[in-house]
Amino acid sequence: MEQTMNRIVEMAPIKLAAGKSEQDLLNASNTFQQDFLAAQPGFLRRELVKAPDGNYLDIVHWRSETDAQAIMTKIEDSPTCALFFSVMDMGDGDGTSGVEHFSSLAVYQ
Repeated sequence: MEQTMNRIVEMAPIKLAAGKSEQDLLNASNTFQQDFLAAQPGFLRRELVKAPDGNYLDIVHWRSETDAQAIMTKIEDSPTCALFFSVMDMGDGDGTSGVEHFSSLAVYQ
């Protein structure tokens, strides 16, 4: 067991926009990861999973809450983020709707 002082797990639910496919999501997700997220301070790892209801969940691990919050201001001005969000049904949200942060207590591998 690894102790994870101050680490944050971000959970962001994703629903595909009308006319968008899972492959569209994967393509946009890959670009988002390579061209934006991987270079962000405090980013540790990320997993995109498919829920039984056909929707998705983006799970991002951050070094701290400060790191997780810092990205929220950067996403607004990023064309890469806009591309990623374009495959999602955003409803009335801005890409941060439904995003939740959890404090990591321990990691088991």
